[in-house]
Amino acid sequence: RRVLFRSTYMSGTCTSKTLMEIAGDAGADVYSVAPLMDPNNPEYAAQPGMTLYKAKVTQYEPEADATNGIVAYGWTAGAILERALATAKAPNRLAVMEAARNLTDVKDLAVQLPGISWSVGADDWFLGEQFSLVQYSLSDKYFSTVGPLVKLDGETAEITPPALIDG
Repeated sequence: RRVLFRSTYMSGTCTSKTLMEIAGDAGADVYSVAPLMDPNNPEYAAQPGMTLYKAKVTQYEPEADATNGIVAYGWTAGAILERALATAKAPNRLAVMEAARNLTDVKDLAVQLPGISWSVGADDWFLGEQFSLVQYSLSDKYFSTVGPLVKLDGETAEITPPALIDG
């Protein structure tokens, strides 16, 4: 007797309530990777970054769905920009770009998964090279980590097709 094992993997850019609701039953047990906490996962409800995120989204944009991973991603992108602006040596594009290309040891920022730290530098412009394997529960309607923290710092350029980098 043959037993078949089927698993579905989706891009880490798609780990959101919006897309999983569209997937319906096809979203059951889908795997992905994520550097961020799923705002729907009660495991993270008391994390300081998550409570701040939900409070501020509700305060400043009450119509936004703070339980949606897409919104959490946007909040995190804004927090990264805020960090770059705070370290920029001048209020101009060049200084902000230089600051963004020199972010180091970025942790506990917005809704990053606990234990994650991001850095970029002159030879490695890839932020977010740390993440965990996550799996979606159709009944619970959120992603949970199912694997250890993966750290690929400095390795993204080696595994990315040059055409995607050099455009």
